[in-house]
Amino acid sequence: MATDISKTTHADEVRRRRSQAAKRRNSAASRAASTIRPLVSRPRVTGAPGSANQRAHGRRGFEFALAQAGTLLAFPTLPRVRGGWRLVSGSIVLLLVAMLARLLTDPRMYVRDLNLGGAALVPGKDIFAASGIAHQHIFWVNPAEVQQRIAALSGIDSAQVSVEWPSVVTVVVKEKVPVIKWVEGDQVLWVNAQGEKFQARGDVPGLLPITVDDVKAAGDDYVVPLAAIQGALQLRELRPNIELLHYDTENGLSYQDGRNWRGYFGVGTDMAQKLAVYESLVDNLLARGIHPSMISVVDVRAPYYRK
Repeated sequence: MATDISKTTHADEVRRRRSQAAKRRNSAASRAASTIRPLVSRPRVTGAPGSANQRAHGRRGFEFALAQAGTLLAFPTLPRVRGGWRLVSGSIVLLLVAMLARLLTDPRMYVRDLNLGGAALVPGKDIFAASGIAHQHIFWVNPAEVQQRIAALSGIDSAQVSVEWPSVVTVVVKEKVPVIKWVEGDQVLWVNAQGEKFQARGDVPGLLPITVDDVKAAGDDYVVPLAAIQGALQLRELRPNIELLHYDTENGLSYQDGRNWRGYFGVGTDMAQKLAVYESLVDNLLARGIHPSMISVVDVRAPYYRK
């Protein structure tokens, strides 16, 4: 009888302990459920990866667990954009076309004038017209071609051309310097120290005029001999009162003496010697009462005169 009571008591003790443990678990769960906790930050993907629902809508959903057990909030995401290399390249092409169209239509890209340097005798408007780039887009300006066109302008010896963004064209010219005024009939030209004839522009004080008496010495292709230029300048220096010289290919330089005859001096740089012989011959003729119509010292070794 005692044995049965002892067994019964042990079984009751085991049940009592289990019952207390269950109460403690329930109490802990109740306290956890009543405590306010923040949102769970880690998303959970609904549905299996690559599921039919996900492929159909092309997007993923995110669920967040709230503090209360069993409560979930689902947030949809933006649809996934699927782009390929064709879309990217097409966008780039459209962007480039738009930029090109903008550059081609921008009025600031068109040349309206020049930054000009070195021009004193040739007007800037003539240089700009010769350049051929008036109202031209800066993309089509070829500096080498512009340089050639300007250098070919009468009175221009050489030109340097540079182009800068957005529409700045700088031209620096070197002009031909006139030393003689060359008169062919009604046409007045300038001649530089190299014998090149070019268009006279305006009036340069102090230029010695030379009238052409020979058709062979006229024309655009005729280059004035350097000896003639040197001789003319030397005569002007030795006789500052000379206001006009004449020229022909046979007798060279001459001038109308104020004593009513023509004196011929040829060409070259020996004008000082020729003038000495000329004046000596004039004195001799006048002393003898001879009034010539011409005196020639073209060949200083064999001067002569005509009545």
